[in-house]
Amino acid sequence: MGFLVFLVVALALLGCETMGPKSKTGAVAGGVIGATAGGIIGHQSEHGLEGAAIGAAIGAVTGAVIGSQLDKMDKQGLQSNPNYLPITKIVEMTSTGLPDDVIIEEIKRTKSVYHLSAEVIDYLKKNKVGDKVIDYMLSTAAATP
Repeated sequence: MGFLVFLVVALALLGCETMGPKSKTGAVAGGVIGATAGGIIGHQSEHGLEGAAIGAAIGAVTGAVIGSQLDKMDKQGLQSNPNYLPITKIVEMTSTGLPDDVIIEEIKRTKSVYHLSAEVIDYLKKNKVGDKVIDYMLSTAAATP
């Protein structure tokens, strides 16, 4: 079983060459978080290494999927609007303590449009982006033809 998990992780990392920057970051961060959580959970049943390996594989894949969605959204957003405000920038603005109204005004100013998936909404919530901002982001998709 350990070899199978190693093989999955190795294949995922080989695919990183074609991944965008957020996909790579997501895969690495997800892998680290997954390995830690899996190791802790596995340790409780005396299978810490196996738990860490499985957690790393699941975390890397999940992180890469979310990162890939962010890369795709940024690429599409920038193609249609050179002023597009990337989602990671909204997360960064939130982490610096900018009020929701200021972030929403920046989204309006840049005329950014977002088509948010459930995974991206979860990513925003985990990064403490306010519901008011998320609701406004969702409304941008409905306002476009």
